Amino acid sequence: MISILKKGIESFLQFFYPIFKKWLAYDVYAYLAVGAINTALNILLFAILYEFILPKDGWILADYLIASYTLALLISFFATIPTGFWLSKNFAFKSASSETKKTTKQLFKYILVVGQGLGSDYLILKGLIVFFEMEPTVAKIFSTVIVLTVNFLLQKYFTFKTS
Repeated sequence: MISILKKGIESFLQFFYPIFKKWLAYDVYAYLAVGAINTALNILLFAILYEFILPKDGWILADYLIASYTLALLISFFATIPTGFWLSKNFAFKSASSETKKTTKQLFKYILVVGQGLGSDYLILKGLIVFFEMEPTVAKIFSTVIVLTVNFLLQKYFTFKTS
C-alpha cells in the first residue's frame, strides 16, 4: 500500500514539475508540493477543530483559560508531524540518508524544526488575532506561509543536510 502511495505521489510530482522547472529546483518544488499537502491537512484539521468541534469559549484547565484556537493549533500540529516527516524524507529530500540511525537523527531534527515552527506559528497567530483582530482561520493561513518559508531552509540545511 505504501509503495503504491509513493509511486502515485512521485508520478504526480513528476507530471507537474515541467511547469515549474524554470523557476524551482526539484527539491524546492517537491518541498512546496508535499508541504502544501501537509499544510492543507493541517489547516483543514485546525478549521474543523476550531469551527465545529472545540467550544468557542475555550477550555479551562487548572484555572487557566486555553483559547480554542490554541487547542486547535496544538492538535493539528501533532497530528501532521508524522505525515510531514514522511513526505519530506521521501519526496523533497530524497537524497538524504535512509540508514535507520540517520533517519532517527533526522526525525529528532525534524521535530526540533517543526517545534520551532509551532512556537513561531503560535506567536504569529496570537499576534494577528490579538493585535490585528484577525479571524483565527485567516490568521492561521498567514502565519503558515511565514513559518513554511523558514522551515524549508531549516529542513534543507539542518534536518536533511547531505554531506
